[in-house]
Amino acid sequence: MAWLQRFRHRRSLDSAAEEHEGETGATVEWTSPGLAALFDALKKEGNRSILDLGHASNSHLRVLGRFSRRIRFAGLVPSPPRGDAFEAALTGLPPSPRQPYDVVLAWDVMDRLVSHEREGLVKRLVELTAPNAWLYAVVDASGAEFARPLRLTLLDLDRVGQEAVGPAEPVAPQLLPGHVVRLFRPFEMQHAFTLRAGRREYVARKMTVLPTANFDGAAVDASVRDSSRSG
Repeated sequence: MAWLQRFRHRRSLDSAAEEHEGETGATVEWTSPGLAALFDALKKEGNRSILDLGHASNSHLRVLGRFSRRIRFAGLVPSPPRGDAFEAALTGLPPSPRQPYDVVLAWDVMDRLVSHEREGLVKRLVELTAPNAWLYAVVDASGAEFARPLRLTLLDLDRVGQEAVGPAEPVAPQLLPGHVVRLFRPFEMQHAFTLRAGRREYVARKMTVLPTANFDGAAVDASVRDSSRSG
């Protein structure tokens, strides 16, 4: 797919912020083209039901409240539970009381999960979400073996603040773009961005469109389009 070769490198952190990114208590802000693309799409779709896998905060409520009055927080990031506790947390993810969720903000939870936990989470999200629901995620692309958990805070439609919390922990095997495509199905990739400082953002949508054929007979997935933005 064309978008896999067209990740746009974004200068989302200034050099001064990068120098302090790993310091205890230092808050770093970065530009999020992935969230900008997601919220741009939501502006055209009216009131939505949102599941945020992070913790509740006034900042998140302020931004997400522009799009929905039905917002749930799961508290799985920055430090998801382990083992049986994680399985219980998946089962306990609350359904939306009136309609399935239209949007899921997964943040960087995939970086803290092993393979079968990642698959279990996606399966549970499929159960909880509506047809054509949106899924946003950010994954580490630095290749580091250890990293401190990050508290990510939604500051605006295209701005995220991050703060390192707790000691460094082993990082789960890195998710490469092809792995993400397979893992997220039936959420199909709509936008993908490579950011400065070793991050990748993905915006996917739960699709019911079946692959079609182009004029030379090759299979083409009509639900996927290249949507990378220039910096």
